[in-house]
This record gives sequence, C-alpha cells and structure tokens, in this order.
Amino acid sequence: MLGSRQSGEILDQRSVDERGLEVVRRRSGGGAVLVDPEDSLWIDIEVGVEDPRYLAEPMAMMAAVGKWWMAALQALECCPSDIWQFEGAMECDAGGDLLCFAGRAHGELLAGHSKLVGLSQRRTRDGARVQGQLHFEDPTDLLLGALAEPPASTVRRPALIESRCRNIVASELHVALVTAVR
Repeated sequence: MLGSRQSGEILDQRSVDERGLEVVRRRSGGGAVLVDPEDSLWIDIEVGVEDPRYLAEPMAMMAAVGKWWMAALQALECCPSDIWQFEGAMECDAGGDLLCFAGRAHGELLAGHSKLVGLSQRRTRDGARVQGQLHFEDPTDLLLGALAEPPASTVRRPALIESRCRNIVASELHVALVTAVR
C-alpha cells in the first residue's frame, strides 16, 4: 500500500507482479506499508467529533490512540520490555520516507529504536480515523524487492511481536483495544 504522498513510480511493476502484491494507495501516512493478513495486523479506530474521546488536535489524537494500543498490549502481556511511545515531529531517517515502519511519528510505539505499532491519521469534518499496524514477520525484504530503485541507505526494520504472543495478539487484540478505549 502506497502512502498518500508516494508515486507509483517508486515501484518496479514486474517485481510487484512477481511477488503477487496488490498495490493500492491509502489516504493517510507517508511511507509504503505491506498489509498481510497472516504476517501483520491492521486496525482502524474511528472517533467521531461528538465522541468525548475525540481530540481536535491531531497530535493529541495520535498520542491517545498510541496509549490505547499500549494498554491493550500490556493487558495481553505482550509488550516488549523496551516499549515506549514516540513524541515529537515525524522522523524519516533510515528510510522512513520510503517505508512507513522505518520512520517515526508522534504517538507511535517503539521497541528500542524500531517501530512496533505504526499509526497514521485521516481527518474529516465527521471525526478522525487512526490506522494502526504491527508486524509478526519482517516485511522489509519483500517491500525493498518491489522498489524500482534501492534506497540510498540501510532501512530501519520494524520491531516484531514476540512469537509467543502472535496468536494471542492476532485473536485478542481487537477486544483488548475496545477495553482500553472505554
């Protein structure tokens, strides 16, 4: 999935086809992501403007959603010991302008220096949709192989959910998030 500001020209269509990838553009976020129902988990959280949890300031909304994700992962006992929430302006070092998980944005969850939960936000007059993703398997090589040109520098890889937590997170995170949001 291409980010909202990316051109399809960054991809090598033959490589995309060989890998069996479907390319779509999302209306939020800057870098490309791989949404794989087996190897990642993608969740949209929508908060209407009439909802008391809605925050008019976009960065505050991102921080709140990141806290909900953290609470849900903690409730499932699936948080890495070095998890933390990023605060501040977007950082696109180490390939973050190209691949979403390689950068950092306000509210996102990191384990060490790598992104564990990526967030992007789309706002309308009706409210906010914050999209979140985490990975069970590293998609870096697959995504890099679909590019028309390799990145100029080494790309930061995402943090992964521990294998012992994969089935727990895949089957129970939705419920844990609903509980955290309440």
